[in-house]
Amino acid sequence: MEEWNKLMAGRVFLTDLGAARPPAPGSGDPPPGRYAVWSPLRGGEGHTIVEVGDNLAALMERYQISPELVCTLVVP
Repeated sequence: MEEWNKLMAGRVFLTDLGAARPPAPGSGDPPPGRYAVWSPLRGGEGHTIVEVGDNLAALMERYQISPELVCTLVVP
């Protein structure tokens, strides 16, 4: 975790959660977006999600995120 904090400190990045997931049964909510944009917290450590969506190219362009800062969730 310490390596991750050093690597991402002060950087905006994207996470790719993989194929779209269905909403929780009976919730009536729309399915969550596949990609989440993370931005550093002002005056503190860590990040917060600022936008979630399904259009990777648009999110990368809007937040000026390079391909090496797109992190993909890998489930063993």
